[in-house]
Amino acid sequence: MPDSVRFLHTADLHLGIPVQGFSGASKALEKRLMEASFEAFKSICDAALAYDVDFVLIAGDLYHQEARSVRAARCLQEGLRRLDAAGIRVIAVYGNHDPLGSGRELLDMPANFHACSADEVECVEIEQEGVTVARVLGISYKSRRESRPLYSMLNPPDDAAANIALLHTALDPKERNYVPCSVQDLLNQEKIHYWALGHVHQPRIVRCGCPTIAYPGTPQGRHPGESGVGGCLLVELSPGKAAEIQFVPISPYVWAEIEVPIDESSDDEPVVNLSDLEQLLKRKAEELLQEGVRLPDMPAARKDWQPEGYLVRWVLTGRGPVHELLSGAEEEREELLYGLRELQGWQPFLWTESIQVRTGPSLPEWDEMLDSWPLARQLQQIAERCLSDPKMRKQLDSVLGQIWETDYDPEHPNETKLAATPEVVAAIVEQARELAYEKLLEGVEMP
Repeated sequence: MPDSVRFLHTADLHLGIPVQGFSGASKALEKRLMEASFEAFKSICDAALAYDVDFVLIAGDLYHQEARSVRAARCLQEGLRRLDAAGIRVIAVYGNHDPLGSGRELLDMPANFHACSADEVECVEIEQEGVTVARVLGISYKSRRESRPLYSMLNPPDDAAANIALLHTALDPKERNYVPCSVQDLLNQEKIHYWALGHVHQPRIVRCGCPTIAYPGTPQGRHPGESGVGGCLLVELSPGKAAEIQFVPISPYVWAEIEVPIDESSDDEPVVNLSDLEQLLKRKAEELLQEGVRLPDMPAARKDWQPEGYLVRWVLTGRGPVHELLSGAEEEREELLYGLRELQGWQPFLWTESIQVRTGPSLPEWDEMLDSWPLARQLQQIAERCLSDPKMRKQLDSVLGQIWETDYDPEHPNETKLAATPEVVAAIVEQARELAYEKLLEGVEMP
């Protein structure tokens, strides 16, 4: 009898929703981006067949809205048929974007597809050679807001088989709309070997060991906030053992937000006009196309993979003479966009979604000003005291805002806040010091 099962864990397909940011694209590219979610699901089915998995799990948000479209349902149906022909079962729960309260499938799905009820937990047994080798326990959302403690209902009868809990949750006890719970709540559930989660759009292994807790992320990012390579997880699981997980890259199109300092030299020449800036951006674009982007920090099933294209938001930072040309000058930005969009014919292609300007004017050298200007020295002392003086540091922590975890503990990180590590706080203080320096110089006759 086999002592392990192999499956794909995916979630947040959002079938039918287009990728954003293609205003001005060619008709051919626009069509590809409109159908990106369909293409991603086809690639997931390709992966399931290529890796000869026993079954596929979908942890919620198959669709993007309760009003399921016929095209999205047809895409799901066609993919399921391919898997059915290979004897691969698919078990799913519905999430906050496709709850079962009022929506039903618009098309009949193949017999290999099992969608868990929203009224009670369902247990799907996976058999091999007449023996149950795995169980998948799941329950769907009834409505867009699900406050029931669904995790506490997932109780397998024993641990003789590999028990998998399929759940759509934010994994946040304070988030009342998306199955409020904590990591400890999941760990308190006995006899579960793997928590197959959905809802969070970035791939993440929350906990290794037994039980393993993991999010596969969305297979296709929809906007610049969902940057990086999307995919699914290839999992090998045995009862009582830590899951072996590999990331399978899927995204047809990868979002990237690339910061480009305008005070960075291009071919050892300073950036002094728009032509220099365009050359710098094209060089950065060529580097991206040659080097690609990093895969998530976990073992990868494929290392030779590359997407069909990159969707890039350029963020211009730093200080220099071109700042004056970029400030409020839509025509100049449009000219830069036009030049960069010539790269949409490359392979992989590169499409520039936008150019964000966060630059500043050139300033006198800080080190020189420290020697000659008392205000600069006073500003430097304030910045240093913000980091070294306990009283000022406490005041700084109080004004950073609730989004930051100021009592950062690397051994027990707060998953609901941004980590205010010493390095991060120092960077914030340095940015504040530079902004204050710029404001002090406005209207001041230089010494």
